[in-house]
Amino acid sequence: MNARIVSFATVLDIVVLVGLGLGLIFAPLTLIWAFDDGFSTDLLMSWAAAVDIWFLGHGVPLSFTVPPDLADALSLGALSRDFTVDVALLGIGLLTLLWGFRMGRRESTAVYPLLVWTLAVGTLVLLSLALVVFMPQQVVSMPVIDALVRPALFLASGLAVAAWVGPHSSGKSLLQSALPGSLADILRAGFTAGSAAVAGVVSFAALSVAVLLIVSFATVITIFESLQPGVMGSIALAVAQLAILPTLIVWAATWIVGPGFTLGTGALVSPLGTNLQIVPALPVLGIVPTDPPTFAFAVLALPVLAAFILGVAVGPRVVDRGGLAGNRADIGFLSQPLVKLAATAGVAGAVSAGFGGLLASLTSGSLGPGRFQLVGPDPAAVMLWWGLEVALGVLMGSIAAVQNRSGQRAGR
Repeated sequence: MNARIVSFATVLDIVVLVGLGLGLIFAPLTLIWAFDDGFSTDLLMSWAAAVDIWFLGHGVPLSFTVPPDLADALSLGALSRDFTVDVALLGIGLLTLLWGFRMGRRESTAVYPLLVWTLAVGTLVLLSLALVVFMPQQVVSMPVIDALVRPALFLASGLAVAAWVGPHSSGKSLLQSALPGSLADILRAGFTAGSAAVAGVVSFAALSVAVLLIVSFATVITIFESLQPGVMGSIALAVAQLAILPTLIVWAATWIVGPGFTLGTGALVSPLGTNLQIVPALPVLGIVPTDPPTFAFAVLALPVLAAFILGVAVGPRVVDRGGLAGNRADIGFLSQPLVKLAATAGVAGAVSAGFGGLLASLTSGSLGPGRFQLVGPDPAAVMLWWGLEVALGVLMGSIAAVQNRSGQRAGR
């Protein structure tokens, strides 16, 4: 396999990725410019808006400075003329992450890992720099460092995940060779259980959002019709809602875990209680229930149940066939079966807390002026709830699995 061909393919891949992400946003904005505005406005402003949205999709905060005359027309107070929007539209960032994962699974990446990683991340940083430098002057600004780093982090995360997927992945091989066997087993089992627990809850949250969209379809349509967006505006609104849909799924996951999320100052949505006020005029937000369902408290058991099942799966990998019973005076404290299972549960809890906190950080922050300066889940609360639930579930499941295996062997 030729290194030059791999280099060219990698650079081309990143160019296509950026072009695809920007094109999905710029296309509906161009239709609005052509059909709704009648070519009367500057198309470069639509391009600048597409670039801003693309960066926001990767978690880059956007700072808005509204001119005084426009602020007065929108009835914004003097303190609301300058505000920040930093709630990530994760649909765009998810595209970059999955693109990086696809690149990481290629055979060329296994042959030239350093070359592919360096070129992929470096090319994306350079393209991000070009977008920032050549962006038209507008009312929106962003931190240059964030604009360069955050899209690259999404891509690098996809490449990193690809390095850990599969029984013979390079990441697992490196971990196995660098650490003692028992410690590597604990870390691998804990990471598997923690990440799978997060994936399970997020998957259930995605299913729940789909069901809510069906059940609340009439409410969503009512909000949509009240906006009167027109044909081209409807297309743009549909693209925007698709971009924010993964963000809503993360919010639903934090609701399932327990702490829930806010839709503005004083508007809390959680299984423990809901206090909704005025919500942003986005049709898809019509799925948010005004009151928690009667089974809300039972939902809190789902993360623990998922972790319990995963504990049953990973527990026997950590403890040998001797199980928890028997004379263990001949081995050290850190090699005791129960200590190993507790360490595995601790790693799983830490991993789930880390992933949960990261998702909460990306999907929380400011969504506009006034009371919408506080939107989304609280990362610290999400980390605490998710970490404790997963650690408890994995510990109970792994102990139950090891005890059950020991009982079966004793019965023979």
